Amino acid sequence: MRFYRRKKKPSGNQDFETFRSKISWFLNSNSKILFNQSEELRLSKEFKTAFPNLTKLILRSRQTYLTIDQTNYILFAWDTVDGQICGWLNQQESEEEYKYELIEEHRLLLRNIGGIKESFNQSDDSFTNNQNWLFIGSECLKGIGDYDGYYSMKCEEEGKKELEHAGLITFVYEVNGALTLYDPITKRVLLFSHDHSYENIDFMANQPKYTFHTFKKVDSFSDYVEELANQLLRIIR
Repeated sequence: MRFYRRKKKPSGNQDFETFRSKISWFLNSNSKILFNQSEELRLSKEFKTAFPNLTKLILRSRQTYLTIDQTNYILFAWDTVDGQICGWLNQQESEEEYKYELIEEHRLLLRNIGGIKESFNQSDDSFTNNQNWLFIGSECLKGIGDYDGYYSMKCEEEGKKELEHAGLITFVYEVNGALTLYDPITKRVLLFSHDHSYENIDFMANQPKYTFHTFKKVDSFSDYVEELANQLLRIIR
């Protein structure tokens, strides 16, 4: 877990001002914002090996270290090919804050860059669009929550066998309730959604429609992370 020396807000931080403008609901008049000094971000060898595309993306970023209402964040920012600033606000945590046992690749990501709390000016196909959060250890869920009854009903209606889902870990939570999950044993990634307009997924074989889905370019957790990085690499300078 990182510790920072605090200083006053630097003048002319365009990355932060763009974030505040685009994600206006995140801060309010009572928010306490402290900007922190930090050494250069150092990515571990294990991280670089596991996520080469994400490593390339992070090394091209500008980083602003800050504390908002007693929570530590890193604001990663990039310049896009069309002259905008895009970015992620990543929440920093200790492993003691994680709710469940996460797979090593997930913990490796969190140790190095944290989980994505907010994003802005992303591409239309980005996995970050319309999400409440991505990867944050303390937010992760187990199983499909309130969808249990709906899923059982759909399986009964269509004569499908229920997929074992109690041990799945939700690591991305969408604004309208869609869940992106992985199996902690196989590390396979699935989407559970009762209603969607996504173009990058398919209905899962032998499952009722509008329940479990598979991603077209993603099989494992590492695949998901690398595709997310690729989506941003395609639009930045």
